[in-house]
Amino acid sequence: MVALASLILGLGLPVTAAYIVLIVLAGPALMELGLALIVAHMIVYWYSQDSNVTPPVALAAFSASGIAGSSPMRTGLSAWKFAKGLYLIPLLMAYSPLLLGGTVGEVAWAVVSGMVGLVAAAVALEGFMRRRTLLVERIGLAVAAVLIFTPDLWADIAGMALTAVLLAAQFWDGRTPPAVSESQPETAQRAG
Repeated sequence: MVALASLILGLGLPVTAAYIVLIVLAGPALMELGLALIVAHMIVYWYSQDSNVTPPVALAAFSASGIAGSSPMRTGLSAWKFAKGLYLIPLLMAYSPLLLGGTVGEVAWAVVSGMVGLVAAAVALEGFMRRRTLLVERIGLAVAAVLIFTPDLWADIAGMALTAVLLAAQFWDGRTPPAVSESQPETAQRAG
């Protein structure tokens, strides 16, 4: 619900205002669910960053489009799509010892499994890593991401193994990625 509220607030509020409204509304609810005060604030702070990439506010995306000379709304929509991993990090904060109470090994496991889960989710969402992914691979990577972000050690291991197998297929299928032709850099340089 905090993520949904941040998405809606991100449509009309800058980051600081979205954080203040979200922490007032969702902070007590998160603490009643058993999260520590600092964890609740970090989750709300992380989610409030959504307004940087959610049109029609999308301050960061619109600034980048001005620098790149691209369409602001198209850049904003692309940034919004690429930033959906933003919603996964707070799950790690809530369900793993990433911020409080974990040993060095537990924190290291949370970091490594979180990175693998983010890669799996990103490739599943985008549909490309080294080459275009097949529908079966995308579904498998989405399942792997869900398994990794499930707060269970065996689910983490299964999701990481599935991710490793599916990403290894990207590199060892015998196909090579398309080569960049020599005329493309010249065309880009002339356009700039």
